[in-house]
Amino acid sequence: MKTFAIFLVILFINPILGENDVQINPTGTYKLKSKTIKKGNDVFGYTGEAEVIQINPNRIIMAFWICKGAPSYNSGSFIDTLTYNDNTAIYTDPDTDSTCVITFQFTKMGLAIKEETADYNFGCGFGHAVVADGLFYKKISSKPPVIKESELFNNL
Repeated sequence: MKTFAIFLVILFINPILGENDVQINPTGTYKLKSKTIKKGNDVFGYTGEAEVIQINPNRIIMAFWICKGAPSYNSGSFIDTLTYNDNTAIYTDPDTDSTCVITFQFTKMGLAIKEETADYNFGCGFGHAVVADGLFYKKISSKPPVIKESELFNNL
């Protein structure tokens, strides 16, 4: 009976633990799913999008955009090639903010974001008080997006 119970525990725990071992193809389009309120022509609350193309097993091209919404509509964005390991990509911006580290964790459902910076009022070269930390972008398409900054492709 003990052997059967141990077998059941291993049977149910192994898929949960093993899911982290599965390499996710991050290629696709992701939309920020957060609460927004529309008042007249203004939209209050965060909106955003990320487009990703995996160019080899350990490298992606990412176009990332986030907007704080009304009344300021402050936003932040970047297009860059990033290292991709263990379903994670890390963006840094040493020229604009040497303390900026944004970690993108890809899952089957989407993209979880952790942002670290010394000054969240102007961190990572984003607009005033635009913070991506703790946000989740849902994957809405697995089709390769068309990233419009062709200079990136010339540097591969």
